[in-house]
Amino acid sequence: IAKEAHHGMIQVILRGLGQGFASAGLPSVVNIIVQILAFQWEGFYGLVLLACASQACTGWQATLAAYGAVANNANRLVHLTTVNEMAHHRANVAATIGTTTSHNGKCIAGQNCFFATTALLGALLADKYTTLGQNFQQTVGQELSEFTRAGLLAAIIFTMLFLANTLTSCITMAKLVTAFCKDNPDLVGPRADKIFPASHIRPLSNLVSFASIECFRLTISPMIQTFGAPLVIGQLFGFKGLLMLVSGGNSVAFSLNMFLINAGQAWDAARKYILFGMLRSEKGEVIGAESEVYETLGIGEQIGGPLEDLTGPALNNFIKFVALTSFVTSSLYDQFPTNSWPWGLVQIAINFMLVSFFKWGLALTVREIERLLRERRERIEYEEGTVMLREIELREKQIEEKVIETTGGVNEDEVALY
Repeated sequence: IAKEAHHGMIQVILRGLGQGFASAGLPSVVNIIVQILAFQWEGFYGLVLLACASQACTGWQATLAAYGAVANNANRLVHLTTVNEMAHHRANVAATIGTTTSHNGKCIAGQNCFFATTALLGALLADKYTTLGQNFQQTVGQELSEFTRAGLLAAIIFTMLFLANTLTSCITMAKLVTAFCKDNPDLVGPRADKIFPASHIRPLSNLVSFASIECFRLTISPMIQTFGAPLVIGQLFGFKGLLMLVSGGNSVAFSLNMFLINAGQAWDAARKYILFGMLRSEKGEVIGAESEVYETLGIGEQIGGPLEDLTGPALNNFIKFVALTSFVTSSLYDQFPTNSWPWGLVQIAINFMLVSFFKWGLALTVREIERLLRERRERIEYEEGTVMLREIELREKQIEEKVIETTGGVNEDEVALY
């Protein structure tokens, strides 16, 4: 990507997408082969063992991801606090390794999620058919019916809706932070009475507090959508449709996860390839961060950041919660939706209203309440004369500043004369 970035932004975007699509193929094929072998050797018990073996790698995955975060943060601190070239070089090397390990940690997390969801799917199947008095080990495969096809299509639809929800939430968060910084320069600007880095501690604290509250608010809508998916499909298409929702959603989420993480990482790594001085021209000259190629790669990093760090890993939580909710609420669903499909339509309406409220309505409600409280406070201050006193103090301060500017000092007689 870095070597072809001189062709322009379109080339950068298309090459990154191509890298992501190509990288999702091999892991998906490996998962198919491994699951087939596990089921052929030990049946459902083999799938559970496969999930347990995958979860045993959680410590390894956490170590890789943690090292990547520490190395990248250390690299930023070194570049902010020292001008030593050797320290910069060592920090760049650590960040290069850290970026790779962090990426591997995210991929392993996706693999763990896939096999954990497979185990939950087996538990869901066993629990439901045992309750119905059937031998779940004899229910290998699902006959192709209108309900199973609908469940598979619903898995794709709900996964795409979740992706759209998280990406638009990311855009909304960026707009909110930008507006907060623009409207509150006194809260987020560096303090004039402190020196760096103490001058930035309080502004960063204010910014983090605001961003944390808004982030929590924006997570409610995707959570409701996640929990609502099994309730809608289970009652609208029955238990067979629910099985295909979890099974198909697991496969779709894993493939998309690998695509999003790898595409985002490819864009990010391409820019760091230039930032760390690893790209050279045909004449052997180093192409650095001041080049036009580095600026061109910025578009890829801006797109890849949300994909690699937000949307891709979020799919892991999405499909795990879908499977867990399906397992907990399995008693609510019949084999066929003869009697439950009207409740499925009701669930669609409820889910749509809740998602819409927490995505847009909650912010509008909070903004309206803040406006009413502000108007009430201003009215009380006007009645008590607080506004007049504040205007007098402001006027006196302006007079003092004008006197200082014209005479070089403050004289009480001159202030009174003004």
